[in-house]
Amino acid sequence: MVNQLLLSLLCLSALSGVQSDPGKPVIQLRLAGEKRKHYEGRVEVFYNGEWGTVCDDDFSIYAAHVVCRELGFMDAVSWAPSAKFGKGEGRIWLDNVHCTGSEKSLAHCESNGFGVADCRHSEDVGVVCSQKRIPGFKFIRNQAISEEVGSKKGSDVIPITEGFVEVKDGGKWRQICNEEWTEMNSRVVCGIRLGTFSRARRVPAGVGPVHMNEVECSGFEKSLTECFFNRDSVGCSHEEDAAVRCNVPAMGFNSRLRLSGGRNPSEGRVEVLAERNGSLVWGTVCSDSWGTMEAMVVCRQLGLGFASHAFQETWYWQGDVSADSVVMSGVRCSGTELTLDQCLHHGKHVSCPKGGGRFAAGVSCTQTAPDLVLSAQVAEQTTYLEDRPLYALQCAHEERCLSSTADKADPNSYRRLLRFSSQIQNNGLSDFRPRASPHSWVWHECHRHYHSMEVFTHYDLVSLNGTKVAEGHKASFCLEDTHCDEGIQKRYECANFGSQGITVGCWDTYRHDIDCQWIDITDVKPGDYILQVVINPNYEVAESDYTNNIMKCRSRYDGHRIWTYNCHIGEDEHLLYLTRQRGMNFILFT
Repeated sequence: MVNQLLLSLLCLSALSGVQSDPGKPVIQLRLAGEKRKHYEGRVEVFYNGEWGTVCDDDFSIYAAHVVCRELGFMDAVSWAPSAKFGKGEGRIWLDNVHCTGSEKSLAHCESNGFGVADCRHSEDVGVVCSQKRIPGFKFIRNQAISEEVGSKKGSDVIPITEGFVEVKDGGKWRQICNEEWTEMNSRVVCGIRLGTFSRARRVPAGVGPVHMNEVECSGFEKSLTECFFNRDSVGCSHEEDAAVRCNVPAMGFNSRLRLSGGRNPSEGRVEVLAERNGSLVWGTVCSDSWGTMEAMVVCRQLGLGFASHAFQETWYWQGDVSADSVVMSGVRCSGTELTLDQCLHHGKHVSCPKGGGRFAAGVSCTQTAPDLVLSAQVAEQTTYLEDRPLYALQCAHEERCLSSTADKADPNSYRRLLRFSSQIQNNGLSDFRPRASPHSWVWHECHRHYHSMEVFTHYDLVSLNGTKVAEGHKASFCLEDTHCDEGIQKRYECANFGSQGITVGCWDTYRHDIDCQWIDITDVKPGDYILQVVINPNYEVAESDYTNNIMKCRSRYDGHRIWTYNCHIGEDEHLLYLTRQRGMNFILFT
């Protein structure tokens, strides 16, 4: 039995980690309240199966630091008494909280005890955290394990992930040799708060250079790079790659969400357990703006893997008639939250013009998903400028691959193009296929091929202050397997109107010399910029990991030449990966 994943990227901005000290209660934290930023809000505690608040009596900036660090932020900026972020509901779990600032959890601070309070919700405390997050670990494509740790009925510990450990060095991900690997090393990788650890089994071989050898940790380091290690990896092959297996307590988040009316347990109308008039009732979710990111969170919360589709009409899934009323609306998710109620959504006042019923939100989940990754090295090494006459760019102009000033330009004038190659590899566990079926693909006569996705990639040149100065877009001219890793057969080829996609372990290469593989910078002034490339920008196709869909490079343009350097994938360069795994995404900060 495969259980749900318990941690995600914003889990730590909206939910605390799990405590490993058997003498302390297991709690979770989140920031709540309307009209707020993700790093601020009313402090809420999940304890004994119920969310509650914290009283502002004796609260201090030191307690705020503990809260923010437990949520994955560097520290607190300030704290706010008197329900600044609105009055909460339910129990007031903590009162007279005293923290020194060094505690790992709010549960470790002194207080009156859980549920012992003489406050009202007008005294609910809030915090404002630093927007800077704690550097930490990133787990992707976790291994779904068939057996449970502690097989006896009622066990509160479940296996959630196993896989290789990789560390980023010089912008590249590198493996670690398992020579002299110890339990303490695994403890650092998984995070001390995760409870139980063991070495991973049944994990396929890694790829790339080995970076660390003879790693020796005390068990209390915040990062594996703080441990002693030997950079000399002579004689260490990929059969000796270090791998770990992490386990965390189960929390039962799937009990507040269900799918109804589907053809199988992995699809259906989304129904949420909500409190109305003092009792718990099931209701639907408004489908306005419902999309892949929201569906991802639902599938994660239910332990059903990844979202394959998000539905805004579910008239064909009748579900429970008694649950037709809408109980949640205005849902906006980043896609990495642990539960749906951690996403931004309307508070007490639900607003859904179309109502529930046939317009209720629905999802379809799958245990595997693709994962596209752009090669930063290829893009950096192939960047150059080309001046071409407008009359020679007719096809590209028709497909809106030039800046708007080209519409009124003299056909004999020249456009300056920032060209580069894109090598996009599928590192996931299932093939990347266009969402649209072949009969709806659009034929482009000029280039004589079908576009299966109208926007496959965004190309932007951005100033250092974040202003976009030039942009381009890349339709999926043809998704196919250009090259594959050794032993993998190509499955997709566009010749003769063939099927389109990218096989697991293969990559699709768009060479720098084909149409629209550029940004039109004709109107850009000399200066320093950021070249930004985003794959699958509209989340049209569900992937297991969207954090590696963005590439950023520094660029310097002097009016005649351009230099592109320091290209990297993702927003955070200080993440440590567990790779080649099956299951869910999450980020764990220690």
